[in-house]
Amino acid sequence: MTTVPVGPSRGGLRGLGGDALAVGLGQLAAFIYPIVSLPLLTRVLGVSAFGRVVIVVAVLQLLVRLCDYGFSVSAVRRMAVAKDEKDRSSVIFSTLLAVAVLWVTGVAILLAVAAAVPRLNNDFGLYLIGSLVIVGGLAFPSWLLQGLRRLRLFAFATALSRVVALLGLVLSVHQPGDIGWAVVWQFAPPMIAALIVWPIIAHRCVRWVRPSFAEARFALSDGRHLFFSSLAQSLIGSAPVVMLGLVANPIQAAHYGAAERFGNAGRGILFAVTDALMPRMVDARSSRGRGLGSPTFIMITIFALFALGGLGLIIVAPWFVPLYLGTGFDDVVPTTQIIGLALIVSGGIAVFMLDLNSQHRYFHTAAAMVVGAVVHLLILVPLALAFGAIGAAWSLVLGELLIVIILAVLRWRLQTTTPVPIDLTHRVAGNDSLDPNMKEPIDYDR
Repeated sequence: MTTVPVGPSRGGLRGLGGDALAVGLGQLAAFIYPIVSLPLLTRVLGVSAFGRVVIVVAVLQLLVRLCDYGFSVSAVRRMAVAKDEKDRSSVIFSTLLAVAVLWVTGVAILLAVAAAVPRLNNDFGLYLIGSLVIVGGLAFPSWLLQGLRRLRLFAFATALSRVVALLGLVLSVHQPGDIGWAVVWQFAPPMIAALIVWPIIAHRCVRWVRPSFAEARFALSDGRHLFFSSLAQSLIGSAPVVMLGLVANPIQAAHYGAAERFGNAGRGILFAVTDALMPRMVDARSSRGRGLGSPTFIMITIFALFALGGLGLIIVAPWFVPLYLGTGFDDVVPTTQIIGLALIVSGGIAVFMLDLNSQHRYFHTAAAMVVGAVVHLLILVPLALAFGAIGAAWSLVLGELLIVIILAVLRWRLQTTTPVPIDLTHRVAGNDSLDPNMKEPIDYDR
């Protein structure tokens, strides 16, 4: 079997730009899906049916986040420091086993809640269909190719899968009764990407290693703090739409959901670039890189991209949104501009979390995210009741701004505190042996 070595990538601006460009271009190519699907769905389904789709998708995104668990950071980092191809494969298959366990648990809870809550029960079939499509995409977690540093393949699969899904959407959604197909194609791209990627990497980059539940438990334990971060992000992202659907009406949910799609398009590209730079950030930290290869330069570059995206959305929203969405969505403009402001704020979250997580400071990022999510939920309900979609958008800005402040304070305190020597030995849950993927202690605080 021929294997491709995965080692540290080249430093400096060229390597950083190559990594970011590969993922960025792939995400831009994949951008064709939301560009075409959003106006198609708003026009074909109408405001009310589109609002139902937005609510269903928001709830199912919680399941997606549960299955991600934080592996987009923890698994990538473990693969980045793994000693050889066998160790990397062990990380891959133990993480996939953990993901499967999470999916089974999450689907059981989701369907039980959907059956019990009257406003969700009417769309029980949509939740079931969406859950089944999601499981097909679990074989293409973003962390896999990022950890293997196959970023060009990641970009290609991401773009091509979105194009295929878009064709399916155009061919199958023609009337409000086709909302089931709208949900299917929303979650189909990862499943399509898995079918593209695995025949390519199966015999070149991955060696079959039978996973054990002990290793899966270690994967869950290593990413547990990141899970709380991921859960908090899910609540911040999904709660406004769900809350508007419960306390207001599907029309307000549709207005917020349409505006959020613009922000999410930017977030999807920029957070994908940020996640892909985790191995490079680890390299920069471990080698104490300076200049264009320094952690500071990486952080400044990422935040500048978020700021440009947010400002662009604020500026173009007044003329672009009404033209783009069609009749019935004129009130989306101010909400979209507030979402643009939130995109700028989220750039602060992205850079601080990248920096802290690259140093294995998972607990600190999780604490900040959980506090911000709780505050966001507390202010969301009254603002959504009083001001509808606009109030929900402002609750997003305020919640994320609080997270940025907490992360900045934590980072400052950690930098000014003298590190205390700790036992850095990673052990598999349930026994005293070293984690098989860490052959020696790793100093995460270098």
